[in-house]
Amino acid sequence: MKKTIRLAEEKDAFGIHEIEVDTFDTPWSVETIRLQIVEDELSDVYVIEIDGELAAYIGYMKIFDEIHIANVAVKKKFRGKSFGNDLIKEVTKIADRENFKITLEVDKKNEIAINLYRKYGFKILGERKNYYGIDKDAYIMWRE
Repeated sequence: MKKTIRLAEEKDAFGIHEIEVDTFDTPWSVETIRLQIVEDELSDVYVIEIDGELAAYIGYMKIFDEIHIANVAVKKKFRGKSFGNDLIKEVTKIADRENFKITLEVDKKNEIAINLYRKYGFKILGERKNYYGIDKDAYIMWRE
C-alpha cells in the first residue's frame, strides 16, 4: 500500500466530492470544491492517496493569523486507518511553522473527531446552535 499526502489538484475535485457524499448530509458541490482547490487563494486542500485512489482530504482557509478548517473527511472504506490523524498532523505542522492559530467546528456528537482534535491541543471554546441543521449543534474548537 503506497500512501501519499499532497496538495489537491483540479482533477481531484470529483474524488473529493465522492468522499463528501459518502460523509456529509449536505456535501459541497464539485464546483465549490474545484473553486477551493484552483481559484481561492486563501484556501488549501490536502489529500491522502492510497495506490492512486483518494482516501481522505482536509480543506482549510488561511485568514490573517488563523487557519479555519472547513472539512475533514475519510472515505468509508479507509476509516480506522488514522488518515484523519495524518491530515490534522499535517495542518498543525503548517500552523506551527507559520505561527497560525487553528479553529474549526465539529458536531457535538462526533466524539471520535473531538478526541482527535484534543490530541492536537484543540480546546472547546464555544458552541454554534443548529450549525448542522435543526438540533444539530457544533462545538467551536481552537488551537492556539
